Amino acid sequence: MNGLVGLLLMCAEASGKWGGAQQSLANICGKLRSRNIQPRDVLRSLGAKPLHCSEAPELYAILLSVCDRAGMERLPELFLLPSPGMNAYALGAPENACISVTKDLLRGLSRDEIAGILAHEVAHILSGDTSAMNWAAAIEGEIASSALTGIAEFAARREQGAETQALLLAAAPALARMMFFALSRIRELAADAMALDLIDHPSALVAALCKLEYFHTGRSPLHAHLQDSPFSGILSSHPGTWERISHLA
Repeated sequence: MNGLVGLLLMCAEASGKWGGAQQSLANICGKLRSRNIQPRDVLRSLGAKPLHCSEAPELYAILLSVCDRAGMERLPELFLLPSPGMNAYALGAPENACISVTKDLLRGLSRDEIAGILAHEVAHILSGDTSAMNWAAAIEGEIASSALTGIAEFAARREQGAETQALLLAAAPALARMMFFALSRIRELAADAMALDLIDHPSALVAALCKLEYFHTGRSPLHAHLQDSPFSGILSSHPGTWERISHLA
């Protein structure tokens, strides 16, 4: 996150608008606060349906065990996503968090493996990852806007000796995108590590990741790792499954 803020400040300085960066951060803060969209509303807009305890008592029992270890006072609301695939997502902070899962995930994983996936999502909630990534996305967007505006002004003025600043502004959107992805990958690995403390069988999380990789790609994590491009990781929001497993091991 500090890297993104620093890049925004550099873009402002390069375009001669140092005070503009501070104003941009203030504007981002105001916009994020004004939206204040509840996680349950976001999920409902995606077609997700609430999963009540009476409909999925075993799933809630797993979640309760994970949240009890995590010291959470409120149980996240569970939603069922209509999309195919083995996926789970967490949104919100401890006071309003929701976790969504797909039918394929519930069908394809064992009880312990589901516990590992839910623990990973609970770790995201405890770490405030929804808020952090919303901030990161907003700053990335501001960097792109600032860079384009600065380049246009340089072109209009045809200022001599400003090639370095112009190059920085031209590269800034791509750099910001890579920083955003890097931040996301770091938080994914941190959520994996935290999840191990919230479940009885840490190896179950590894098993779940292997099943997800095979479901989505038809390959084992190692085969996927060997066949992927060495540069594909920097343009991904998630670390490769093999990298996740190696960190967990």
